[in-house]
Amino acid sequence: MIIKTIDFKRKTIRALSITTALFATGALVASILLHLQVITLLQPLPLSLIISIFISLLAGISAYGFWNYKNWAKSILFNLAILVISYFFITAIFEFSSIVFGGKEITPIPVIISTFFNCFIYKLLYKSTIPVVIIILLKYQDEGFTESQAQRNFFDKTIKYVLLFAASSSILIVALIFVFTFIESTDAITTIGLEEMLIGTIWRPGSIIGTEDAQFGLVPMIIGSIYSTIGAVILGVPLSIGTAILLAEIAPPFFRDIFRPAIELLAGIPSVIFGLFGMIVIAPLIRNFEVPGNSGFGLLNASIILAIMILPTITNIAEDAICAVPDSYRYAALALGATKWQMIKLVVIPTARSGIMAAIILGIGRALGETMALIMVIGNSIAIPVPLNKNPLTILLATARTLTGNIAVEINYAAGVHRSSLFFTGVLLFVLLLITNRIAHFLMREKNQKKDKSW
Repeated sequence: MIIKTIDFKRKTIRALSITTALFATGALVASILLHLQVITLLQPLPLSLIISIFISLLAGISAYGFWNYKNWAKSILFNLAILVISYFFITAIFEFSSIVFGGKEITPIPVIISTFFNCFIYKLLYKSTIPVVIIILLKYQDEGFTESQAQRNFFDKTIKYVLLFAASSSILIVALIFVFTFIESTDAITTIGLEEMLIGTIWRPGSIIGTEDAQFGLVPMIIGSIYSTIGAVILGVPLSIGTAILLAEIAPPFFRDIFRPAIELLAGIPSVIFGLFGMIVIAPLIRNFEVPGNSGFGLLNASIILAIMILPTITNIAEDAICAVPDSYRYAALALGATKWQMIKLVVIPTARSGIMAAIILGIGRALGETMALIMVIGNSIAIPVPLNKNPLTILLATARTLTGNIAVEINYAAGVHRSSLFFTGVLLFVLLLITNRIAHFLMREKNQKKDKSW
């Protein structure tokens, strides 16, 4: 019985090899006929010819591998079958969406049900029959295939390079975005000059007011971004770190199960909702401060909204860093007579300092990059924030504009040097984030050096 089963599997593999070889031959013949322009396909001639030749070569290599029971041939055909099924599935989704949601009127429920069965049950199953049969046949053919050590090493190296490319793609994307933004800002740098943009205190683009004496000073927006971010850090970081300590070290399990999803939900709320909350709820409360010129919109409102927005980011990462501290550290501190708070303060937090610092850096980046919510609550005044009266704390009630808000408000109608200066604003944001990152790394290095010297 076992011998018959093995013989059947080998015959199946041979049949797959012959079928694949015939398919390769057909693709090769199709490419020759395309070259002679005897037949035409939906795609342009050069593309159709390249696709036919590629399919012919791939099928021919796979047929050779199946005939010699090579494991790589099985992997190629298995993955191709999965790709084909995925293509048919995505096509069915688009076809269903275009029929159900593409009309001007609401699609009746019977039409939706019939369209669903037509796209996903009938067409998808009909088109995917051959790939599914191939997957089923290959899944039970492990005994007949052999995998050499060279093939295993090649697969490991391939996965290594794929993961390396995936990891480096983020760096490449950031670099490309920075290069593109910098290239678009070169017109402003050469025409206006760095000095005018970096130390100028007046932002008055000529394309808006219709005059030639345009001014592009970014100092008001720089100060607005820095003040609102500092306010968010002052309000949000202690609250976030305290919440992380509570969830990781103190709170009972049922308390964590209630509050952790609520905090994570904050990260998924759109920024425009936070802006509406600041406009409808926080602004009237701030107006209760009887200060001349207090509209309720300004740095205080923006700082509160940003503090709420960065709370889930800092809390989640800081909590993970605290939970990553080995329990042996905690047990050792408690065994030496430390209270629970002393253990948290003197052992857990210093050990998790690098993760907490990373959380704060991400929170600062989130605050610096926020746009829509700040446009709605900060007042968008193109002026350096100053106290509204003799009390210096009333500067928190002053209106301002941020760098991101400046781009979002004016990019739609900007042109020429004005548009280029807005791209330079983006470059300046990159630089501010880089400076923040470097300062954090410098502080971390200084603390580590002092710790090493103390030892």
